[in-house]
Amino acid sequence: MTYDFFADKADKLEILDFIFKKTDLHVYDLYSSYGQGICQYKTVNEISSKFDLDNGDKFAVTFQLWTPRHKGKPLFRKIDLNPKYCKGHTFRYSTAGWGLIQLYFGGLKNSELNQSHIGHFNESGALKNESSTTFNGKVNAWDWTEIQATSRKLKYQIHNKLATRRIGSFGILSGADQLETQGIKLR
Repeated sequence: MTYDFFADKADKLEILDFIFKKTDLHVYDLYSSYGQGICQYKTVNEISSKFDLDNGDKFAVTFQLWTPRHKGKPLFRKIDLNPKYCKGHTFRYSTAGWGLIQLYFGGLKNSELNQSHIGHFNESGALKNESSTTFNGKVNAWDWTEIQATSRKLKYQIHNKLATRRIGSFGILSGADQLETQGIKLR
């Protein structure tokens, strides 16, 4: 499942508020900062105080979502870095797992609002890729029915409750809609 939408900072905070108050999802960094471990976030304030939810490229702020109902577990993988290209840092971590739900927030850059995204593998897609990667664990460890139910609930909230209009299949949330009326392009 993939779903793309446009959201400003206030819209993103509403999505995060829904996740923390109305779901049992755990929110993790997709990638850690250089030289640090993965963080798990438990409140909207933890995220809003750490990240710039206004500005950035297409995937300015990225998370992995998981709940014990999905059965499989998130895997935290150390990635070795070349310090010549990473300001002297030698490692960072990523959060991996076939059944994790990705939440990517796009930001404002050059008078354009980049799209945001939720998505995840389905079971057949994961099975096709299972032999080519070892760091996502086993596909059969996950409850794919629960993963789909969770992602549908999240998509429903964004697309049917928070979006004020649509451009094709893209939901336009209220803050993003206001930005467009002020001359910001939706990208």
